[in-house]
Amino acid sequence: MKPNLSQEVTEETENFPVQPLRSLRSLLCQGSAGLVLIALLCTPVLRAAEAVDVLVQGAENKEVAEILEALQDAKKIEIGKFSFWTGHIGSHPIAVSLTGQALINCTTSTIIGIEEFSPKLIVNQGTSGAQARFLTLHDIIIGQRTLDYGNFTAAPRPAGAGSTPLAWTPVSQKLRDPKTGVLVEFPLGFAGDPAALAVALRTRNSMGRVFAGVIGSAHEVNLELDRVQWSARTFGMDVEEMESGHIAAIAHAYGIRYIAFRVVSDAPYEGVPFYPMAARATALFTVSFLQNLPPLDTHP
Repeated sequence: MKPNLSQEVTEETENFPVQPLRSLRSLLCQGSAGLVLIALLCTPVLRAAEAVDVLVQGAENKEVAEILEALQDAKKIEIGKFSFWTGHIGSHPIAVSLTGQALINCTTSTIIGIEEFSPKLIVNQGTSGAQARFLTLHDIIIGQRTLDYGNFTAAPRPAGAGSTPLAWTPVSQKLRDPKTGVLVEFPLGFAGDPAALAVALRTRNSMGRVFAGVIGSAHEVNLELDRVQWSARTFGMDVEEMESGHIAAIAHAYGIRYIAFRVVSDAPYEGVPFYPMAARATALFTVSFLQNLPPLDTHP
């Protein structure tokens, strides 16, 4: 997994012309609890950029570097604390988003990206830790499903009785139904877009293998093999990371097509520690996917 939770913008993402923000679509502040979303305005305003076909996301600079290199006519847009780049890859207008790691960063940047760029498809890509034994460094999982596996309830235990996290009860993701106001459960998470999945499975990974599978998201880094085996059994997960399951829920709420790609950057069964440069495999894979992607309809 990714031990560095910073969101520095390094030289590899700085050399692009900056387009000033022309709309107040969000109000963000930095507080003691981290980046907090104060408001997302719903009234029509002038957009910061033209609508795009695809919003491509990466949490870290290394996860977007190759994509930015392939982006033609790139322009950088700063919105609050978040960086976006617009341009073209193949025939598609693209917005690239440096989301930052974990739930608060990835969900906030996703909502901003949707409101500003009106994408037809969201592609979330980056690194992950293997939970399935057959996976090794540089293998890529295409998200047939993505889910949030970080919610639990624990049975009462008295003081001194210790904690038994492998006995905790998972709590499913929930989204509010705007028509009824009722929270609807999604115990299996959210399915990847079938058409995007088909294109991804035909796309070559120059550094490893490609599989369809299940991607789990939580603000956790799990290297204890008993825990890894438990979560793989409990949720059917192939890899774990921090963003895609949360972003999938937002895409579902907005009715936007969605797919996630995750390269194995650490393999606990094999004792392979986090290798950040594995991110290059997913980024190059994503560029090839975008070049192969046919014209998109707005609706799935």
